[in-house]
Amino acid sequence: MLFFYLTLIDDDKDKSKFEIIYYEYRERMYAAAFEILNNKQDSEDAVHNAFVGIANNMKSIDEAISKRTLSYCIKAARNSAINIYNKNNKIKFLEYSDNLKISDEDFFNMLFEKESYEAVVEAIKNLKDIYKIPMYYHYVCDMKIKDIASLLDLKPNTVSTRIIRGKAELLNVIGDNDDC
Repeated sequence: MLFFYLTLIDDDKDKSKFEIIYYEYRERMYAAAFEILNNKQDSEDAVHNAFVGIANNMKSIDEAISKRTLSYCIKAARNSAINIYNKNNKIKFLEYSDNLKISDEDFFNMLFEKESYEAVVEAIKNLKDIYKIPMYYHYVCDMKIKDIASLLDLKPNTVSTRIIRGKAELLNVIGDNDDC
């Protein structure tokens, strides 16, 4: 793998510096990534992505062995791990929210089986503003999506997406209340 990274670097001095960095910090970078991801393959991917970034920015590294370089490498690995973590969780969320593309009537029938209208309205009021406002206008004030979009200065697709995600949040809130 080291050979691949070295092909990304033109200057021989930077190649030597990178090789030192690679052998000196790769295990610590892996540990930092694993701390976030708790998955061997994803952690290895995070370290790989970090090394690609480091190889492409070798001009910004003065010394191969220094606290500053160690910090830079660890931050690169952590940031890459966070990106992978967010990507993995976004995919799961989207899969879940896609299942919520049900009719409003079916959605509220599901909710009203568990809660009263007042409890659902109160639960909507307790959502994050990004979901609460479009959901409140749509379901409580009975406004159309295009009117909400105009009022909030958003695209209709954005309002629809927020309503779909708001449904997921609302079902989570209602579901959490059942456990009490």
